[in-house]
Amino acid sequence: MDTLAKPLHHRDGGPAGVDGCRDGWVVATERGVAFAPRLHRDLGSTIGIDMPIGLPEHAPRASDGVARAFLGARRSSVFTTPPRACLAATDHPSAVAASRAAIGIGISIQSFHLLSKIREVDALVEPNETQFIEVHPECAFLVMNAMEGLPPKASTDGAARRAELLRRWFGPLPESPRGARRDDVYDALAVLWSTARYERGEHLVFGDEGTDALGRPMRIIC
Repeated sequence: MDTLAKPLHHRDGGPAGVDGCRDGWVVATERGVAFAPRLHRDLGSTIGIDMPIGLPEHAPRASDGVARAFLGARRSSVFTTPPRACLAATDHPSAVAASRAAIGIGISIQSFHLLSKIREVDALVEPNETQFIEVHPECAFLVMNAMEGLPPKASTDGAARRAELLRRWFGPLPESPRGARRDDVYDALAVLWSTARYERGEHLVFGDEGTDALGRPMRIIC
C-alpha cells in the first residue's frame, strides 16, 4: 500500500486537492479542508483539481476515454469534456450545438453546468502549466481501494466505504466547511491523495495528449 503520511496534520505548505462545490471550491491541504470562493495559485505547491484543464478543439479527449475504461462500472462519472467552443454558451442547447460542431458529440447537462468553473480554471492556468494538474476522484478512490470497485458515492454504502478509505490516509475526517457537501470534501481529499502521489512521482497518467490549442495539458493524473 502507498505510504502517504497524514497530511491534515503536517506543517503549512505542500499539495492541495480541489473540488468544485455550489458557490466555489473545497480545498483540502496539509492544514485541513476549507471553502474558497475563487481559485488562486497560493492554494498549494501543486494544485490537483477535479475539473478539466486542457480543452479539446476537434475531437473528444483521449484522456476521458482512458479514464472511463479504467473505471469500468463507474465510467459514467467521467463526463465528456466540453470543447473550447462551448465556453461562450449561455444555455444547454447552444452548448450542445457548439460541441457537436466542434468534436462531433454533444455534452450532458452536467457538463454544461461545469462551464462557469471551467472558465475560471481556463483563465488561471498557463501554457505548459506545471502547478495545476487535473485529477478525477473516482480514479483515485479505485486505486486507493486496491482496484476493487466501489458502490456509487451517493449511496449510503458508497459514502461509508469512501470515508473508510480516506481515514486510512488522513485519520479523523474534518467537518464539511460551510457551502460544501460531504461528498465534495471526500472528493477534494481523494484529489489531494493523488496530488501527493504526483509530487512523489508515484502517479498514473491517463491519456496524455500533450497540450490543447492554448498550451494547457490534456491528461488526467491519478
